[in-house]
Amino acid sequence: MVKIATDLLTSEGYFVQSDTSPISALKKIPQNPPDLLLLDIKLPEKDGFQVCREMKDNPKTKHIPIIMISVKADESDVVVGLELGAEDYISKPYRRQELLARVKKVLRRQGPEIEGQKVQAGPLRVDYDSYNAWADKKQLNLTPKEFELLGFFLRREGRVVTRACISEHVWGTEFTGSTRTIDVHVDQLRKKLGRFAEFIKSLKGVGYRFELDD
Repeated sequence: MVKIATDLLTSEGYFVQSDTSPISALKKIPQNPPDLLLLDIKLPEKDGFQVCREMKDNPKTKHIPIIMISVKADESDVVVGLELGAEDYISKPYRRQELLARVKKVLRRQGPEIEGQKVQAGPLRVDYDSYNAWADKKQLNLTPKEFELLGFFLRREGRVVTRACISEHVWGTEFTGSTRTIDVHVDQLRKKLGRFAEFIKSLKGVGYRFELDD
């Protein structure tokens, strides 16, 4: 089931990592937080409910949306999962298109919540109230899409982001396989960032990672 889900999501342009050990996963997730976690209930060592509870109790992982997966379709399991903080619940065996639809829905839901926030990473800062951005206290002259793209990178510092993820969160559309629009906007943003352009690193065949230099 892990391989099926991984292959399906990868084919749609998502960058996927998996682990069959909840203890191992709970150590890895805070180091490179994902945009979404698919969590089976029936697991060795700890069940999915325990993993969900620990993630929501940890300030570093509590913001990560969780879709719980199980062969159980009992209503009580659904209630427990949602009460623990899971975003959604899907029963096995699930249809491929159903899984994709749930994933897209949850990821799309994460975008609008950033309105009204100020986000900063190193010398770069964006203010969603005034729709202004700064690099080392110098205001940047960004187009709306460049502003949204910079904010997207700042909120995901240190994470790998695929073009599919950028397309959904910044453009609000499903990834069609054309990379030119995204890559051109990234190149334009880099030019305006000047000496901080190197923070946006290209990952061949995958996407990008925004990472502050040590």
